[in-house]
Amino acid sequence: MNRRDFFGLSATTALASAVALPVLADTKSSGKAIGGSEGMLQIQWLGGATMLISFDGVTLLTDPAFGIGEQAIMMPDPNEMFELAKGPKIRPMARFGPLSEFDLETVSAVLISHAHPDHFDAVAEAQIASDMPLVATEFDKKAIAEKGFTSISTLSSGEHMWLPTQSGQITITAVPAMHSENAGVLKILGPGNGYFFEFEAGNYRKTLYWTGDTFPTEDVINAVQVLGEIDVLVPHVGGVGSTGALGKISMEATDVVKMVDRLKPKSVLPIHHSTFDLFLEPIWKLAQAMDQHDANLDVIAEGSRIQYA
Repeated sequence: MNRRDFFGLSATTALASAVALPVLADTKSSGKAIGGSEGMLQIQWLGGATMLISFDGVTLLTDPAFGIGEQAIMMPDPNEMFELAKGPKIRPMARFGPLSEFDLETVSAVLISHAHPDHFDAVAEAQIASDMPLVATEFDKKAIAEKGFTSISTLSSGEHMWLPTQSGQITITAVPAMHSENAGVLKILGPGNGYFFEFEAGNYRKTLYWTGDTFPTEDVINAVQVLGEIDVLVPHVGGVGSTGALGKISMEATDVVKMVDRLKPKSVLPIHHSTFDLFLEPIWKLAQAMDQHDANLDVIAEGSRIQYA
């Protein structure tokens, strides 16, 4: 069973990009950061893999999943045992708390690591404007376009995109995201992206690596290491799938520690945990595993903001 069948997506092949790669180059900065100093990197975690990343008048939205309540997201359950040939049952995934309020009008562009329903859900599809600039994998482009979105750029591993800000720029580089360490399962789940960001304005410079759903494989580590030092590592955790037929398809604490040991970031901001009943490993396990590490562990509540000076 391939990924598009597995996740209820179109079974057609992604089309070549119809939008020039630097689609974001013409995006105007909103001039509305989410609070505090606009000249510093700020992140608001909205739950799951959804963040608002704001810098110098530009705000980026990641992996939008806006559903709330007991039936927040309808998707196959990777935490159950099932026959791979038939696939899992579709069931609702509950969001345990409310979605924090935010203003979509301040968003300059949306970045999608991969288009599974817990990373781009039906509620977000309905609320985000069809002409919003989106960045995704080539694999997911056609399925996203079929939902009515008209301004989609694709980035493959190693490709860059530059986004001007009020007084500087954001450089975005795609890196591979390996959704499983099992080659057969990875083929079912399909390719994804992580993204490496460089935020520059005046004398200010910060780097951030948002992993997407991946494991610290050699391919991933090598692709990230060549991009330079990491100020902020944003890993997807939660141990999804560890009880199911696919096996573990998102990192647990031990995997994050391996990644930290190899990449040596200054700070670690874990997301993709606690929000939905999809996530199996509690975040306290990562806090415990990181207790003796030099990197700062920034565990923040959903809706909270953090600023990196």
